[in-house]
Amino acid sequence: MMIAIDIGNTTTSFGVFARPGSRDGRAGEGARLRSQFSIATQPWRTPDEVTLQLKALATSRRLHLTKAKQIVLCSVVPRMASVLTEALHSLKAVPIRIVGQDVFVPLKNRYAYPEQVGQDRLVGAYAAWKEFGAPQGQGAGGRGRGQDCIVADFGTAITIDIVKAGPRQTGSKGRGGEYLGGVIAPGLDISLEALASRTALLPKVELREPPELLGRDTANSIRSGVLFGCVALCDGLVTQLKRQYAPNAKVVATGGASPLIVKHSKTIDVLKPHLVLEGLYHLSLLPKPPQSKKSFKS
Repeated sequence: MMIAIDIGNTTTSFGVFARPGSRDGRAGEGARLRSQFSIATQPWRTPDEVTLQLKALATSRRLHLTKAKQIVLCSVVPRMASVLTEALHSLKAVPIRIVGQDVFVPLKNRYAYPEQVGQDRLVGAYAAWKEFGAPQGQGAGGRGRGQDCIVADFGTAITIDIVKAGPRQTGSKGRGGEYLGGVIAPGLDISLEALASRTALLPKVELREPPELLGRDTANSIRSGVLFGCVALCDGLVTQLKRQYAPNAKVVATGGASPLIVKHSKTIDVLKPHLVLEGLYHLSLLPKPPQSKKSFKS
């Protein structure tokens, strides 16, 4: 069994991977996501509080944390990573490998300042590359088709990133893909909160699909503007990114709001709600982490 943990700004997601039919729950090549659950990202909580929360979740899901062979974690909230790591240690879980410290994403990072890229963006790009970009049989779990990818993540922030398939290298252990960069925009919840907090009369509304494009009351006017505005932003940016950088890219959507966006987008090809968790699983299969902390800048 392998546990993947993705600490985002709003939500911390857990994924449990194991091979089908495995009696001892071991992960490895061919493992699948058997269970997924989330907690709120609350970095102000104490390790003891998070320990109790994890115990309750593990009990309710019949999950034995001590049976995990690997735990791989990526985080964009350093304080939450520290709290969660301490909580898992108190539960006697296996040593945790943190992306960017103990294990590194084997993509060539073309960002001007590689250390500025969020690890979740790199992990999501790597997962998309493993499925669609890496030639079959290349590296751990490589089953791709040599396609460039655009990854649209609709979380607290919206990120749309490009990962190039890279050269078809034999025996390269998965190091063929190139992370080019991307764009960042406010997420749907941030937009809703901004309208409520920065205006005198507009209310804070819950994010859900409006009944039609045209709003016929204030709440649905806000929902329509935020949702369909986000869809237009996505389709417009993806169209431009494909035209300039990756004409034949496979467009993959992930993140909490992605199911809503995918229903209306004309440019998204695939919905992968747990893309980052899948990327963490692929990282767990690497025989050893790269030696350099700066992910393959060249």
